[in-house]
Amino acid sequence: MEEKKDKGNSFKRLFFRDAEPPASDTGQTETRMNSGIGNNPVYPSGFSVSGNVPDKTLVEDFVQRLRNHINQSNQPGFDFIEFTETLFEESQNPNKDVYKMVFRIAQKIDRTLTPERLLQSANFYKELIQQAADAEIIKGESKKKTLLAEKETEKNNLDQNLKETRTKTDQLNAQIMELQKKEISLRNQLSAIDQKYNSQFTDIETKLNAINAAKEQVIVSIVDIEAGVKTNL
Repeated sequence: MEEKKDKGNSFKRLFFRDAEPPASDTGQTETRMNSGIGNNPVYPSGFSVSGNVPDKTLVEDFVQRLRNHINQSNQPGFDFIEFTETLFEESQNPNKDVYKMVFRIAQKIDRTLTPERLLQSANFYKELIQQAADAEIIKGESKKKTLLAEKETEKNNLDQNLKETRTKTDQLNAQIMELQKKEISLRNQLSAIDQKYNSQFTDIETKLNAINAAKEQVIVSIVDIEAGVKTNL
């Protein structure tokens, strides 16, 4: 069995294009762009060569994957792939004459080939690439949604934890304020306790002194009488 030829590598310029063509090739580039193939360049959906250009390495990696996908899906016979391969073998910047010459060569290989068939074949590969790109985009969007959901869940959990922590902090602050008030009250009570008991101690001391004074007076009187009894009787 004949080994399948890697057609994609032979028309690399179809995929890897400069954002702006060199000044010296402007005329030929316009001719190529107006001739048919340039009107529908094989780019994945959403790709732009101007404005906000994605990371070049990632773009080239995906372009290579698309090329490999085209190789694996290359239709039998001489179609758009073989036409493009031959076109760029003839000229890096093919003009109208090169297109006509390559088409004449192609018709010698396949007499049934027409421009309409080439365009149909081009549409086949464009749709093939579009489907491949769409599949990757769907996977990317799905991953993005998953990450957004994970982010939102993590964010909500942290936000809830923060709210609970703030509630506990507020509760603790309220308890601290109550304890501080209680501390001030206890300090005030402690400061007033001496005054509270001093008056009572003073009252007791006054009474005790009065008792002692009364006792001394009574005892002195008794002693005087006692001495008079001893002396006079």
